Amino acid sequence: MNSEKKSTVPSQSILVVDDEPQACEIISDALSSQGHIVESAGDGMEAIEKIKRSVFSIIVTDMDMPQMDGMQLIEYIARNNIDIDIIAITGHIMKYTYTEVVEAGAADFITKPFSLNELEAKLNRLIRERILRKQLAKLAVRDPLTSLPNRRSFEENARKEAIRTIRYQHTLYLFFMDVDNFKKYNDLYGHQAGDALLIEMANILENSIRENIDSVYRYGGDEFVMLVPHLPAAQALSVAERICGKFDSLKLEPTSISIGIAKFIEKSGSIDQDIQDMIQRADSALYAAKKSPGKNGILVDEGSL
Repeated sequence: MNSEKKSTVPSQSILVVDDEPQACEIISDALSSQGHIVESAGDGMEAIEKIKRSVFSIIVTDMDMPQMDGMQLIEYIARNNIDIDIIAITGHIMKYTYTEVVEAGAADFITKPFSLNELEAKLNRLIRERILRKQLAKLAVRDPLTSLPNRRSFEENARKEAIRTIRYQHTLYLFFMDVDNFKKYNDLYGHQAGDALLIEMANILENSIRENIDSVYRYGGDEFVMLVPHLPAAQALSVAERICGKFDSLKLEPTSISIGIAKFIEKSGSIDQDIQDMIQRADSALYAAKKSPGKNGILVDEGSL
């Protein structure tokens, strides 16, 4: 590993764990020269204390150490579901096999003696794989057309918001929205125009929410949902009216927006059942709004007033 050469992968926060100070220093200096942020620990126990205080993406650990060895450290990280990738290093190939170490939770394994170039190559591969995993995880909860979080993400976050609502005794409203006459619009102007309309709708919703408080999702097709905590009914209604007004200003005839609104109500003893009840009430309110003359309506569920 040439100390003058910069890494081609993004900088990482790395913890080097080794009870031999000289080995620890050599590896730490080599990784620091690549632009990584590096800390060190003398054994597994010290490493765990550092993990509790700081965030690391990768650990490079020796296997043979006092108090807590590398295998115990790997097992601790796996058992506690800590998002850290581990490269294990050992000079005792008969004591630790590649299969045993990887099955315990390590991402890769190096036997002594090794070159710093070998460590760099394994580290760079691990970083690229880590980045790819995060990208795939993000895609799994994002709608590819609008880039909004998808239905799966909504279901996860609705539960979190419901728990907060119960704990802190504040309000939580669900907006259930869809585009009136969307099929007719697609038939008139084509699916590309329909996709562009949905993207416009997503932009309107993203620009109508309070950052880090409200959240909006593409539920499916031309349906969108929004979670709105910490607002009284009158203000929630004002938000819905503003959304309809922004969409109407686009003049995308013959489309308009209908919105059904429901409040989270704790009543069954089951958070999941109460969330489903809120969804059903918001959906029913939306359906009733769409049946009103001219559509383009906002309806608040009667039990939410």
